[in-house]
Amino acid sequence: MIGVVKSYDRRRGVGEVTLDRSDDAILVYVAEVERAGLATLTPGDRLSFDIKAGRALGRFAINLAPLQ
Repeated sequence: MIGVVKSYDRRRGVGEVTLDRSDDAILVYVAEVERAGLATLTPGDRLSFDIKAGRALGRFAINLAPLQ
């Protein structure tokens, strides 16, 4: 999937990525940001990612990769 960072709050440990061509927002957790080797996310950043569905956490982004 491809999307754009809508918001990210490192202190809360969560943010949102809006999917391209859609208003759907997917959660992104600080653990996934760190796992990708990224220091932070900034609104407007474009990302490639996969979506994982969890019972307690709903849908969230994994395998993050920044796009130019």
